[in-house]
Amino acid sequence: MQRDNYRLLIEKLDGFIRKYYLNQLLRGSLYTVGVVLGLFILLNVLEYYFYFSTGVRTAMLWGFLLVAGAACYRWVALPLLHYFRLGQVITHEQAAQIIGAHFGNVKDKLLNILQLKQQANNAIYTELINASIEQKSEEIKLVPFRAAIDLKKNRKYLRYALPPVFLLLFLLLGAPNILHEGTMRLWNSTKKFEKPAPFRFVLNTQALRALQFTDFVLEVGVEGSALPNDLFIEVGSVQYRLTKEAPNRFTYTFSNVQRDITFRLFGGGVESDDYTLRVVRRPSIMAFRVKVQFPAYIGRTEEELANVGDLVVPQGTQLNWFFSAQHTDQLDMRFGEETTVPARRQGSEVFVANRRALRDERYFIYLGNQELPRADSVAYTITVIPDLHPQIDVMEFRDSANTRLLFFAGDASDDYGLIKLTFNYQIKKAKGGQMPLASIPLTKPASKQIQYDYTWNLRDLDLEPGDEVSYYFEIFDNDGVNGSKSARTNVMQWRMPTLDEFRREQAQNNDEIRKELEKALRESAKIQEEMKKLRNKVLQMRELDWKTRKDMEKLLDRQKQLNHQIEQAREAFQENRKMQQDFNQQNNEELQRKEEQLQKMFDEALSEEMQKLMEDIERLLQEMGREEMLQQAEEMQIKSEDLEKQLKRLEEMFKQLEVENLLQQQIEQLEQLAKEQEKLAEETEKNAKPEEELRQEQNKLNEQMEQISKQHEELLRKNEQLKRPEKIEDSRREMQDIQRDMQDAQQQMEQQQSKTASKQQKKAANKMKNLANRMRQNRQQGEMEQLEEDIAALRQLLENLLTLSFDQEATMQRFAGAPINTPPFVELVQRQAKIRNDFRIVEDSLRAIASRNFQIEGIILEKVGEINTGFRSSLDELEERRVTQANEYQQRTMKALNDLALMLSEVLNNMQADQNSGMPGTGACRKPGKEGSGKEGKKPMDKITKGQGELNEQMKGLKGRLEKGQGQSGMSKEFAQMAAQQAALRKALRELQKEKQQQGKGSKALDEIMEEMDKIEIDLVNKRLTNETLRRQQQILTRLLEEERAEREQEQDDKRQAETARQQQPKLPPALEEYLKKRRAEVDLFRTVSPALKPYYKQLVEEYIKSAGK
Repeated sequence: MQRDNYRLLIEKLDGFIRKYYLNQLLRGSLYTVGVVLGLFILLNVLEYYFYFSTGVRTAMLWGFLLVAGAACYRWVALPLLHYFRLGQVITHEQAAQIIGAHFGNVKDKLLNILQLKQQANNAIYTELINASIEQKSEEIKLVPFRAAIDLKKNRKYLRYALPPVFLLLFLLLGAPNILHEGTMRLWNSTKKFEKPAPFRFVLNTQALRALQFTDFVLEVGVEGSALPNDLFIEVGSVQYRLTKEAPNRFTYTFSNVQRDITFRLFGGGVESDDYTLRVVRRPSIMAFRVKVQFPAYIGRTEEELANVGDLVVPQGTQLNWFFSAQHTDQLDMRFGEETTVPARRQGSEVFVANRRALRDERYFIYLGNQELPRADSVAYTITVIPDLHPQIDVMEFRDSANTRLLFFAGDASDDYGLIKLTFNYQIKKAKGGQMPLASIPLTKPASKQIQYDYTWNLRDLDLEPGDEVSYYFEIFDNDGVNGSKSARTNVMQWRMPTLDEFRREQAQNNDEIRKELEKALRESAKIQEEMKKLRNKVLQMRELDWKTRKDMEKLLDRQKQLNHQIEQAREAFQENRKMQQDFNQQNNEELQRKEEQLQKMFDEALSEEMQKLMEDIERLLQEMGREEMLQQAEEMQIKSEDLEKQLKRLEEMFKQLEVENLLQQQIEQLEQLAKEQEKLAEETEKNAKPEEELRQEQNKLNEQMEQISKQHEELLRKNEQLKRPEKIEDSRREMQDIQRDMQDAQQQMEQQQSKTASKQQKKAANKMKNLANRMRQNRQQGEMEQLEEDIAALRQLLENLLTLSFDQEATMQRFAGAPINTPPFVELVQRQAKIRNDFRIVEDSLRAIASRNFQIEGIILEKVGEINTGFRSSLDELEERRVTQANEYQQRTMKALNDLALMLSEVLNNMQADQNSGMPGTGACRKPGKEGSGKEGKKPMDKITKGQGELNEQMKGLKGRLEKGQGQSGMSKEFAQMAAQQAALRKALRELQKEKQQQGKGSKALDEIMEEMDKIEIDLVNKRLTNETLRRQQQILTRLLEEERAEREQEQDDKRQAETARQQQPKLPPALEEYLKKRRAEVDLFRTVSPALKPYYKQLVEEYIKSAGK
């Protein structure tokens, strides 16, 4: 029981202690509220109005915190800890004293009980002490210890807490800015706050971030009732003025920001806090290089470019980039519209990428790091130089002398190289259809640019009339990326005219030739007339005046124009012959010979002697005197007369040849048309083709027959214009009959009567054949009749020539013994003149037969000219009583008469042989010396050698008879025949030498042999046959045998080389060859390009060379 009272007492003490501390907590809380709130309000009010510096505010803040902390600790925290008996609390004795002081009746009792309890634990008299404790405890058991503390007494402390609280509420309700601003500024004690000013700085501090190495524009705004005129910024220790953009907006630019920058703003007495511009590290490329690997086929070595982004490279080039980047975590590349590709990273700052350039494109480089994923990008371009198509051009040259021989010269080029050049052609047949394309590989190109030439002979294609050939050159390049590309020249065409077109063009040329010849004849007659007047005028003058020389100069100019007209006619004739060769229209051998003779006559009309004479007169015109002028005028007049005669012969012969050609063409056309009509008749009978097509073909044949009929009328008209018309039958009625049959067939085909139409077609075809055969027979019959007339005329001419030769020989012998001043001499001169007049009669017959026999025309006219010259010169010398000189001309005249007689005799024999052999007629005789081989008028060397050997034997036999004492009186004819034979051999040798000289094979030995022959001929004419003559004759024979052997060896060599020669390309025309050489030389001059040049400059040089080559 005792124990329970004591315990109860202790519990009551503990309850007192707790209340004691509760009282302290309550009183401390009031103290704390009053102190803390009061100090809080005081500091806020002070800061709100006085804007202390950061140091003061910091002290005030920390002071407030310390005071508030101390108050809370001392007045709140400690009582609260003690309340929960934490820390050092008051003891029971101290509590007893406090209680005793409040309750007087227990003042010492409670303390004694606690002391006794302490003594009881150590005293001997424990029980006695415990009893005392129990007694005393009982006495104060009912005393309420807790009542010793009156919590209501704390109300008096409200006077410390309530005023601050009420003041706080007042401020919160009435002036919250005081508390808000003050608290905010005190709490941010390190931040500088300005007193409220007319304005304030407005910055976006979140935007104070700048990319490294870029400019940053700081924008500062001001707000307030009064705005400053200027603002300044302080960076480090340097102040700068801001740029005023607007009354309330200022800017300042930080250039090339590389690191963080601290700054502050001030102006108008207001300063800002310090701000920091933060730098964001920007990824960047410090350097890069591009490794360029060109395609192998262009032949360029690998290159490396530093810091070059825009690239110009050939197509197919491999590009490898190596980037050195700073502050970069990732580098991406995007090409064109493709997706972005990351570059490979090698090391900390190196990135690698590659690409094959195939087309033009832009590429982008993106840089990034953790702060800036795609901070920057760079754009470049790749310009691809594509492998261009090769270029080729060509110039075509056509040989005017051979229309089927084409020459080409051209250029081809490529930017990197060429591998093949071909010539391609395709033939489109006139009868329908197309031949396969043929390709001829040419020389393989060895460089980027080539110049080529090619010769093409169309005769190798066996073209038919109307065929068309398309041809072009094609070049291939060495493109290793896209494959070889090619380029072609423009397609060129060559069309072979049809037979009808050929004949029309030939007719036009014939008309042109005829007109030119007629014009030349008229002009020649005028020139002769003017020349006579000029000569007569000079005869009456003592000295030449300027006007006379000018008249002579005008005549020379007119003669040149005449020569030009003849040249134009000759060119037109040559063109006709070339066309005939192209169209194989030279089947008639006789017509070919006539054309060759006509060509020779054209050449002779433009004689070199006449040209030389005109050049001499022109050169010496200002210096020559009266006599020289007379001599030159006379000589020119003679040449003009000869030219006029030759032009007349030329005109007549051309007209005759034109008529014969037209007749031959008509025969061939009728035969061809008959074949086509027969073929169509068979097709009509069998209905092998549609009816409409058959009718069109028949209509076409009808038109051809109508054209033949018109040509026949033209043939008859031109034949009537000849001096000696050919015996050509008028077949117009037969042709009309054929046309009617063909028209009937056409009508029956339209009426679908195929059988009847076929019969009419066959009937017309048979009539065509019959008409063609009859025309051919009539032509041959006329030739035979002409041959008979020529034979009769030749017999008479031979007799007349021999008579003249004997008369000339007798007259020449009588002159030898006649005194020059006697009547007999005058009679002999008159006799000589009579012989000349007699020859004029014979001359007309000679010219007539020469005009009908073109093969011998040249020789006859040549000899006639020599005879006339001899007669004229001998008479002139006799009139001057110069017998010796006259005798020389008489011998030449007699020699010419004998040569002419011998030639005509041989011609007569040939004609008689042709007549006896029943030849169908060649239209003319064969030329003397022609044995069916060799070219016209030219004997082979073996024939000449054989003839010279026979003449040698004849001379030896005659020499033997003379040595036996036989006189020369009966041998004059034999001497004349041998002289004529020697002259014929000499002429044949001269023609052979001329032919060799044209081939570049002339022999000096032949000239020497001809000189020896001429000496023998003179001896024979003078009837001198000595041992020296025979020795000379033997030497001639020996040298001829040597030349014959050399010629035979040469022919064998030519035969061995013939096959190779046929394979050789025709030579280029000299003008074209010279042009090609000059062009190559000019281009080669620029081809010394230095290897040190860069590809760009090499390309410029190549382009210049290409343009220069054109």
